[in-house]
Amino acid sequence: MKKIICLCLSALIAFVMIHTSQVTAEASERLETYRNILIGKKYTIRYENITPSPRVTNRDRVNLFGSSGMAVNQNDYLTNKVKRGIVVGDGEDRYEEVGDGNFDMCRLTKGSETFLFTRYTKGDRIEYFGSKKNKVEANSRNYMAEIIDGQSYGDADVSRLLNAMLPDNLKSVDMPHYVYVTSGTLNNGLYYEDYKSTDNNALSAIRYYFSSNALVKIAAVSYTKNSDGNVIGRKCIIKINEFSATSDKKLLSLPEGLEDVTNRKRK
Repeated sequence: MKKIICLCLSALIAFVMIHTSQVTAEASERLETYRNILIGKKYTIRYENITPSPRVTNRDRVNLFGSSGMAVNQNDYLTNKVKRGIVVGDGEDRYEEVGDGNFDMCRLTKGSETFLFTRYTKGDRIEYFGSKKNKVEANSRNYMAEIIDGQSYGDADVSRLLNAMLPDNLKSVDMPHYVYVTSGTLNNGLYYEDYKSTDNNALSAIRYYFSSNALVKIAAVSYTKNSDGNVIGRKCIIKINEFSATSDKKLLSLPEGLEDVTNRKRK
């Protein structure tokens, strides 16, 4: 698997370095379909991040605000595991979930309120933890974080790569501007499109893979230099299991067994 990932990402960065077209083309018809789904705010997305973030800390505390995506790289439960995510949007209501099936972090946004909770699955038993076991209290929605950091799609890598599809006026403040580089068809029949950015003295490249017109995978690499002149790289591959223009409504309410204990009079 590691060899396949390395070969895939090496091919991606090679295409970007060789092809230097600066055409600021809009997204293709294939990618435009998914861009419009995101803009329309009505979707169900299921994915797997098969290159999870490196270990940072042993703590299992997670801050869901202040970054584009849930800080899953700060959670020991998900270290070196494939992260599975679900995102459902229906206007201003949204549901985000990232985990491995045994431990999942969840955020439900209903209008101006946000519910943060975790779900533990032990065999047939499910336990929720919000403000307390099987209880959750609403927080005020952090609109400023959404404006500054862009829309979250659960995992930070996925958030970055999906935000890259959006028009510049809908991206986060520091999201690079990507231009079309090249496209083609691989031996396995998958069609691909490459985009790159050289904003902020960094090289970033994204390849979107399509089976017919369906988005099935996203690969990305980015390189920049730190203050010491050392090159720092980040790479990831995202498998898209579903990206539809319909909302899974059953996920847009608190799950059975998790009680809303918000004191709205006090708020």
